[in-house]
Amino acid sequence: MDRSGLLRRLHHGWARVELALARRFGLASAEDRRFFLLIPAVGALAAVLALLVEALINLVRRVVWGDGEHLLAAAQNAPLWWIVAGPALGGLAVGCVIWMGRQKVAGYGMGVLVESVVLRQGRVPARPISLAAIGAVLTVGAGGSLGKEGPMIRLGAMVSSWLGERLGLGPHRLKILVGCGAAAGLAAAYNIPIGGALFAMEVILGNFALEIFGPIVVASVVSTLIARTVAGDLPTYAAAGYTLESGWELLAYLGLGIVGAVASIAFVFGVRAMSFLFRRQRLVPVVAQPMVGFALLGVVALWFPHVLGSGFESIQLAVEGGLGWGLLLLLPLAKVIATGLTAGAGGAGGMFTPSLFVGAMVGGAYGTGIQALWPTATADPGAYAVVGMAAIAAGASHAPISAILILFEFSGNYDLILPLMIASITASVLSRALYPHSVYEESLKKRGVDLRYRMEEAALAGLEVEGLKRADSETLSPDTPYAELVERFLSSHRQRLFVVGEGLTLLGAVSLHDIKHVLEEPTALTSVVAHDLMVPVDHVLYPRTRLHQVTEVFSQSEFERLPVVDPDSGVFLGVLAKRDVLAIYSQEVLGRPATLATFVRADEKRDYVELPPDFALRMVPVPLNLVGATLAELHLPQRFGIRVIEVLRQVLGRRERLMPAADFRLELGMSLIVIGPREAIDRLQSGELGRDPEVARPEEA
Repeated sequence: MDRSGLLRRLHHGWARVELALARRFGLASAEDRRFFLLIPAVGALAAVLALLVEALINLVRRVVWGDGEHLLAAAQNAPLWWIVAGPALGGLAVGCVIWMGRQKVAGYGMGVLVESVVLRQGRVPARPISLAAIGAVLTVGAGGSLGKEGPMIRLGAMVSSWLGERLGLGPHRLKILVGCGAAAGLAAAYNIPIGGALFAMEVILGNFALEIFGPIVVASVVSTLIARTVAGDLPTYAAAGYTLESGWELLAYLGLGIVGAVASIAFVFGVRAMSFLFRRQRLVPVVAQPMVGFALLGVVALWFPHVLGSGFESIQLAVEGGLGWGLLLLLPLAKVIATGLTAGAGGAGGMFTPSLFVGAMVGGAYGTGIQALWPTATADPGAYAVVGMAAIAAGASHAPISAILILFEFSGNYDLILPLMIASITASVLSRALYPHSVYEESLKKRGVDLRYRMEEAALAGLEVEGLKRADSETLSPDTPYAELVERFLSSHRQRLFVVGEGLTLLGAVSLHDIKHVLEEPTALTSVVAHDLMVPVDHVLYPRTRLHQVTEVFSQSEFERLPVVDPDSGVFLGVLAKRDVLAIYSQEVLGRPATLATFVRADEKRDYVELPPDFALRMVPVPLNLVGATLAELHLPQRFGIRVIEVLRQVLGRRERLMPAADFRLELGMSLIVIGPREAIDRLQSGELGRDPEVARPEEA
């Protein structure tokens, strides 16, 4: 069979799959069916990538330390010189990745995924994430004080975004798919399907809507099942036997939440301070910084080898009560320094695991003190170590719900759920009040990216005024006579006209209200010009202003249109209408058709057309009842006033646009760009409109 024949068979086979999905699950559009199939596929891919990253980290660890699974024991038995040289060797490898990739591998943490959801319509950059994953494997494998979950989460999200974009998913579903990939990556990393799903929704998407919950849970479960098949099904940090001794002990856990809030802020600031020191120094070049930073990490490890790597063995010792009071007090500070050195020097990895380490040590030390005061009324210090992990994780990430569920799945101990809830909520609320930015938002805050909003507001935050402004043909010059000015108002039905001077500089505006007092002096009308009536414009917009900020400006203005000016020169660039912003909000956030149509010409300039309130321009997937019909058999213009402007179909993963003729036959998976009465288009989309009964089909002729 030749290549074209094989492609045709694949195309027809895919069409049959889509038809089966459409009939079985009611997935009317091709995008619905692709999204439906991508959810489990993303879960499986994220699991495979997570297992691959785990294997590569263990491989690097065996090369550097001789043991791929027990880093603490290997470091304690290694020569003192190698404790410094081993991490430095890993830093040298990370520097080589930076040099060959010509960009840093640090700074592409969880904040990049949040930024992709908020500002990039769900598009995750592939190249920097891939390079950061390589850097993370070398960093964590060599003993860098970061977590393995970082590359697993980011790779899952990146692959999900890449697949969704290639298969033509819209921004809203692309964002959900990013959450699916991130949840699947974290779930596979630590065997936490529930915690992984909630972490993605709380930290990355900032949304718990049911339409998001279902896909993310499915991807997380699929990923966990695959990971369990390979790695087994055991709690990451077993904490059986710990219980709440009495209701009064909740007060002690409340105190741990307060301590956790302070410790989490210290963790964020400590890591930030070390990164700041590396950024400010000028002696060591960027490619050499990882080697220097990792060598300094090795120096810290000479006294505290527990800080190397993710610290799994040390956390387990704290949970089991196997660490002394002195180590429990000193290791949090040592871990903050080690994590700051690793991240600040340019290493890549996750911040979640280091926060767990600090939490386990702080909680263990706190629990030791509590038990010394009330030995018969409190649980063992190991229970406080488990709860401390949740408290610090919640305080550092501002994500208490996912922290509670993750530590519950980590420990497998339901008896600790009340202490987990009390401490996590307390730490999160207090840390947010003391410092509004989480550890994942630090890198974005430094670049001026505001992440106080999530998916709904991100639909507007991802768009700029530049993409929606219109040219204004109703401007006035300063010497426009009063009579002409009145005529312009009457012909345009606008409440305000803008006055533009030489060089298109915005000078001011004239409103209907401003010209009323002139009518009281008829003799002066012949000498009055626009310059005499104009007033300064109180609110202006700039091309790079994002639409979520525009809504705030409109709320302070009584006018329908606001001027758009160049921020440097003050040149008048056009206007932005309030109805356009509301149309975008209605379409992107509420999911309702808007009355604003945008036509993009070949020169990439945009023309905006306001449709009548009862008309719509919409993309409609071909309904099942019209598959196989030609446009001539439908008579849509004659019967319903609907005109088909364009047909979209997928060919080998790419979208192809067609200008259809009357004999064009519709196929499953195609989409029609139609314009016409809104009610008729709604009926077409729901499958109510069929063939014209007066037109005979070919087989009936």
